[in-house]
Amino acid sequence: MNILEATDCAIGRVLRWGSVSILGVVFVLLAVNVFVRFFPIVSFEWFDEVIEMLIAWMVFLGTAALWRENEHFTITFFPDLFKDKKTGFALDILTNLVGLAFIGVFTYYSLNLTLRVSDWTPIINMPKKLLYASMPVSGVFMVIYSLRKILVSGAKLAK
Repeated sequence: MNILEATDCAIGRVLRWGSVSILGVVFVLLAVNVFVRFFPIVSFEWFDEVIEMLIAWMVFLGTAALWRENEHFTITFFPDLFKDKKTGFALDILTNLVGLAFIGVFTYYSLNLTLRVSDWTPIINMPKKLLYASMPVSGVFMVIYSLRKILVSGAKLAK
């Protein structure tokens, strides 16, 4: 296995297990919060801020993991119709270019937003940039994997 494949596998594990781990943490925090509402032992004033950040990271890391593995929701009528044909590879390139354009715009504007935000959370006093950073980080991974999909389809089309 070469260095690119090893890096790709490592990134895939981080994206997938990162989102799954965050889901586990959110589940535990929600369960503890329900328990504390019935038996008020401690105060969870910080709960909303932490859950908001964790869910943002879970959603965007999960999205990048699905994008990497091409497991996101898709309508496959035309791709299945032209599978393993030049038309199918060209269609794959076209759809990935459209996806790349969308993800590129998303990444650009989310990075712009992340760099401009200067708010801090009121209770934990944590920079909101940590919450917003989930968007451009996942966007960069999705741009890279979109480019990879385009190159793979282009190589198949050239054969």
